[in-house]
Amino acid sequence: MWQVLKASWEFKETRVRILYTVLFLVIFRAGTFLPIPGVNPEAINVLQEQAGFLGILNFFTGGSSYYTISIFTLGVLPYINASIIMQLLGVIFPALEKLRKEGEEGRKKLQMYVRWLGAVLSIIMSYAAYLYFSYGLAVGGSSLITPGFQSAVVTTLILAAGSMFLVWLGEVFTMKGLGNGVSLIIFSGILARVVPSLIQFFQTSESASTSTISVVIAIIFGLVLVFITTAAYLAERKIPVQYASRIRGTKVYGGQATTIPIRLLQAGVMPIIFASAFINAPTVISGWFPQSGFTQWWGTYFNHMTIWYNLAYFILVIFFAYFYNTIAYDPDEIAKNIQKQGGFVPGIRPGKPTADYIAGVIYRLTLPASIFLGLVAVLPDLFMQLFGMGRLFLFGGTSLLIVIGVALEIFRQLEAYVQLRHYKGFLEL
Repeated sequence: MWQVLKASWEFKETRVRILYTVLFLVIFRAGTFLPIPGVNPEAINVLQEQAGFLGILNFFTGGSSYYTISIFTLGVLPYINASIIMQLLGVIFPALEKLRKEGEEGRKKLQMYVRWLGAVLSIIMSYAAYLYFSYGLAVGGSSLITPGFQSAVVTTLILAAGSMFLVWLGEVFTMKGLGNGVSLIIFSGILARVVPSLIQFFQTSESASTSTISVVIAIIFGLVLVFITTAAYLAERKIPVQYASRIRGTKVYGGQATTIPIRLLQAGVMPIIFASAFINAPTVISGWFPQSGFTQWWGTYFNHMTIWYNLAYFILVIFFAYFYNTIAYDPDEIAKNIQKQGGFVPGIRPGKPTADYIAGVIYRLTLPASIFLGLVAVLPDLFMQLFGMGRLFLFGGTSLLIVIGVALEIFRQLEAYVQLRHYKGFLEL
């Protein structure tokens, strides 16, 4: 790993991408400390004691520091919701599914639709956040933001603009930096909570008279979980492909054997992100109506520490894992490309039999992968509850999966750039 990092710094292209990544993170983290106008300073001093809506926002965005409500409070949450909605609509409306299969131009149109839908959702969610800060959240006996028409307009526009700016910045970063910009926003938001979470973990463990053995077991459990999750991300099933030999003149082309790697966790962290957004949506909505019966019922039976929440979360992760793999992978297209290049899977006829074989491999991998993702998402919370530590785990299963997944994706991209550069250097000799 260190050799890849060292080699990547030696090449100008990868060095520029690393610097873009650092610049992107600096801009994003600086924005999390820029407050929106009109925030009540007395109320903000005890804001970190509140949960619910703000906790959900901070998980997805890292967009607010512990001391303010920033211009990036919504982060990329509207964009994530827009992506989920568009993918669901693609299953319902064949025209959208056809557009997705039209190649690069079709994907660009779909991405444009996601941006526009994200812009609409950002305005709606920004106004909802204003209502929550003004009427639904009372901290220290006063609202975070003074209610009023001017306050509503300013807060809504600033939060919506901040969210769309992050989406634009994320797309620029995806082209010029390392990894996916939207994923990196969530990734950096999680890492920003490392030190506060560590302090909270040890302080609360000490004040709650938690035994040293329980703390040690929790740390060991976390390390084992990191190791298993990393191994699962690296695991893959290789489908052998043989290419027929072709003779042109006196030269023989092809004839080599290769493989198509199908990763165990093909969907990466997307099922986790989708499931989190879906199951936490009622929490966000209930924050606008704190006195309603639904809010009381949801808070009682579907808070993070209840069996019903974790069971629903587990099922949603499995559902979105299958759903994402269905729309992200097209076995017919893969089989068609293999056949066009003169290849075949040994023992399998080209065409539809090959497509069915690849679909079967993906389907068989999705079941254990989805169960693994679901278990990792819910086990840390259940483990900490079992040992009476509350929800104090430094990285919940969701956060752990996102951090490891994004980190490995960045490393793979660096490794690919380094290998490509070495090939270029060899060809230029």
